Amino acid sequence: MSHEIRIHLAMKTSSARHFLFAAFAICTMGSFAQAQETVPFTDLFTIRVDTAGGHPFIDFQPDSLPGSATLNTRCTALFHLEDYLFANYAEVQYERDQLEATLPDTLALRNKFNELLLADTAFQTLYMRSIDQALVAPLSMDSALLIASHFFYLHQMHGKPAAHICVGINKVKQMSESMAHAYHAAFCFMAVWSMDDPMGLLQQAVEPFRAELKEGVSDKRMAEMQQAVYNALAKSPELRKAMLDTYAQKAEYLNFKLDK
Repeated sequence: MSHEIRIHLAMKTSSARHFLFAAFAICTMGSFAQAQETVPFTDLFTIRVDTAGGHPFIDFQPDSLPGSATLNTRCTALFHLEDYLFANYAEVQYERDQLEATLPDTLALRNKFNELLLADTAFQTLYMRSIDQALVAPLSMDSALLIASHFFYLHQMHGKPAAHICVGINKVKQMSESMAHAYHAAFCFMAVWSMDDPMGLLQQAVEPFRAELKEGVSDKRMAEMQQAVYNALAKSPELRKAMLDTYAQKAEYLNFKLDK
C-alpha cells in the first residue's frame, strides 16, 4: 500500500501554534536592569484571544514593539530568534489549561500569563543572558549548518512519512546540552526563516527517496534517510549563504560570534 508523502512548512500562523511555537523577546544592548527600567519583563510578550472559527484560541508571542525606538528595533530584528526561545524554553507554553480557565476575563488572562512568566525562573535566566548580550561560546559555520539541517525533519507521522520545517517538531534541542546551544539553534532557525524557498530546498533533499517513501519504509530505513537529508542540507550552498547573510544583518544584536 502506498503512502502519501506529506510536506508541511510549519511557520508563523495562529492555527499552527500547537505544532510550531515561538520564542522570547530580546531587547536593548545594555544590562537587564536598563531594559527593565524601560518596560517590565512581562511587557516583552503579547497575549490575545483569537475567536476565528467560533472557538477561542489563546495566542501569545514576543512583542516586537514593546517600548522605546531602540528597544523596538532590537526586538523586531530578532523576533524569530526570540520566537524560538519562547517556544522551546518557556513553561507557559504548556499551561494553556490554566490560561483558558480565566476566559472570558481577558484581564485575568493577562494576570495569569504574567504570573506564569515570572514563576519560570529558568526561562528568565536564559532570556536575561540574551537581553544582556552576555557572551556565550562562538558558533562555527560547520556546526551552524548541522544545526540548521535538523530543522528540516523527515520522519514518520501517524505511520506515514512526513517532512516538516518546524521550530518544535525536530531533534534540534537534543543535539547539545551546552548553555550556548539554545542561542545557536535560535539563530539557525532565524536564518532558515529568512530563506526565500526553504521548502524547495527540503524537497530537493527528499527527492532521491520519494519513490521509496511512497511504498512505506521501516523505522530503521527512515532513520537512514533522515540522516542522508541532514547530510545533504549541511552541504547546501543556499543554507550557508542564509547563515552568512543573517549573521551580517543581526550580528550587532547577538550574544555570540559566528566563526566563518
